[in-house]
Amino acid sequence: MRILFSPDMFVKQRFGGISRYFAELHAGLREGGVDARIFAGLHSNEYIEGRAVRHLRRIPSTPRLVLSRGAFTAYANAQRKRPVIHPTYYTARPVSRKFPHVCTFYDLIHVRFAPSDAIIDRQRFWARRSDRIIAISHATADDLVDLMHVPRHKITVIHLGTHVPRQLPRRDPDDYLLYVGTRDGYKNWSIVTDALRAPELAGLRLVCCGRGPTGKEIELLEVRGLRNRVDFVQADEETLDRLYRRAVALVYPSLYEGFGLPPLEAMARGVPVVASRASSIPEVVGDAAVLFDPEDSEALVHAVSTLLDGATREVFAERGRARAEMFPWSRTVQQTIDVYRDLVS
Repeated sequence: MRILFSPDMFVKQRFGGISRYFAELHAGLREGGVDARIFAGLHSNEYIEGRAVRHLRRIPSTPRLVLSRGAFTAYANAQRKRPVIHPTYYTARPVSRKFPHVCTFYDLIHVRFAPSDAIIDRQRFWARRSDRIIAISHATADDLVDLMHVPRHKITVIHLGTHVPRQLPRRDPDDYLLYVGTRDGYKNWSIVTDALRAPELAGLRLVCCGRGPTGKEIELLEVRGLRNRVDFVQADEETLDRLYRRAVALVYPSLYEGFGLPPLEAMARGVPVVASRASSIPEVVGDAAVLFDPEDSEALVHAVSTLLDGATREVFAERGRARAEMFPWSRTVQQTIDVYRDLVS
């Protein structure tokens, strides 16, 4: 059995949840003796072996992706052994109808929040073309059935995973809340800045790990008098790990997620999580996070305030680590192998 991963997300992402998922999956498959191959193309990704070729960042991603797709198609068609094709994103093109295709669906955010988005057409294509679909949560599987009318029997739910450090040093937290990821509309980032104005949270800063701020975001912070209390950091893996470990809590206010890796990563490091009660998030965090209504900033203030108490923070830190241990990458890998084997048998 040979598995070929397309170059799409490795070209598109330097860091990010999707490319990390495939990097972890590839490593686990190889360790398990499966002939899995990433065709990374002209990538700028930091997760895969060999690391990014930095000068490629000067070349726009679109021509890099076009060239990489063409090369991948030629490479796949030249295989003597019949491979399973696993595209890394919906923008991928199918290789040949004689090869089985497995597609992972991460979410249906575009259908829910951007109904005119071109990605929806590609999602509909892969929902039809795929021989098997992997959904990264039951919430995503339900959306596939309800919004794209995918037959339930075609879908296998396989959760993402995380690595739980064996031992964590005891540290007093710093004075900041951590926000990880993009800050697009459905991510509901502005509610965190609203909550930060509450007197109960006056002693806290907000550290945002991701891209730099937009002009509108700076304007919002200035209007709310928060410009000096919010920092924006573009972090590599080592820096992000350090930010997780020193935070009072991770704040995850999304209105919708297909899974949500940051809460799981925070819990694995013994960091309490405040997360919205929406879509897949309760499915991932269980009772190990403080949940709140993502449309109620006062509820967010109350949720964060509960974790300012050291004893309460310790309770949720312990619950979080126990919860994270339920999501090992090894299980993700084994369940994915089962999908491949069922497909080719």
